Amino acid sequence: MIRVEVLEQNSVALRPFVLLPFSLYKEDPNWVPPLIQDQLRLLCKSQEGPRRFFLVYDGSQPVARVMAGIDERLNERLNRKCGYFGLFECAQRADYARTVLDAACAFLREEGMEAVIGPVGAEEFSKGLLVQGFDGPPVFLNPYNPSYYADYLEKCGFQKHRDHLAYFMRMDEFDQQHILEEVVPRAKQRFGFRVEHIQFTAENEERLTQNISRVIREAFPPEWESSVPTYGDTMRVIKRLRPYYRPEISVMAYAGNRPIGLVAALPDYNQVLKAMKGHVLPIGWAQRLLGAGKIHGARCVMQFVVPEFQHKGVNTAMFYEAYLGAKSLGIQWVEGSTVDETSVSSVANTEKMASHLYRVYRQYEKSLEE
Repeated sequence: MIRVEVLEQNSVALRPFVLLPFSLYKEDPNWVPPLIQDQLRLLCKSQEGPRRFFLVYDGSQPVARVMAGIDERLNERLNRKCGYFGLFECAQRADYARTVLDAACAFLREEGMEAVIGPVGAEEFSKGLLVQGFDGPPVFLNPYNPSYYADYLEKCGFQKHRDHLAYFMRMDEFDQQHILEEVVPRAKQRFGFRVEHIQFTAENEERLTQNISRVIREAFPPEWESSVPTYGDTMRVIKRLRPYYRPEISVMAYAGNRPIGLVAALPDYNQVLKAMKGHVLPIGWAQRLLGAGKIHGARCVMQFVVPEFQHKGVNTAMFYEAYLGAKSLGIQWVEGSTVDETSVSSVANTEKMASHLYRVYRQYEKSLEE
């Protein structure tokens, strides 16, 4: 008998929700297990707007799950009544998918929403359903799923909303270093800016966070369907990602004292998380494994330049400095992701850096009006 349970937002109730993928993906060599306690901590934290967790059982066996909620701040910004869904997982039966998605849509409809968009992730920098590029494990913080998920969503009445793109670049195939060695210094001198690595200390953490927050707010593309992050939002993301951050591949550009650009990348810790099987190693494991040469890839997760300094070589200069830092760490390849397909300038900048499109993450939408 198939039934749906609505779970309380606490670590005990959500544990079977978090553990479901461990049974669904146990034979999939590309799946990377999330850290169980980390997932529970993320899902239990308070959230703006209502949110529900649905778990479908067939008899006593969990077989499908989904999270649904409302981002009230984003709805206010975009003047819409739209809910979201995320963390969708499902055993290979279409009726399981329909049961859990119908439950999520019913909840959002009761809350007065007119449409639903998803998937979104529990993590920052994670959104969409993988629809192209099933040939390997995901890069750090990106989602992963079987190819049949897209078919299930479409059978449940969802259609494409927009794609988020991932680009791949091999370091040894980048042949522009000698050009950038000449171009970057000229751009810095002509337009009056410099590039610095982001080096967090106890003394400068607040100032650097303010600078990062300012750049993101000023450069935030209007077409993005995300809330413009506040200083508090930025601080929470930085604290969350500090254990994974490396100054060699995270840089900011300044014109005088004004921050004007940001490029941030993270080593691909998925290369070691896979072996951990959802369990945490002692504090400092991430940095020690990177230093031991266990990680040879990275993901560029943020790339911003304020409008007044766009098309003045700032982005190229930051990329070049991060590229040199990546080489010093022994990084062999970089993924740039994810790039909203509607952001024409971001797509152009990413493609210019000797990279090619290799994965696509798709968000879907569905009307909730009856």
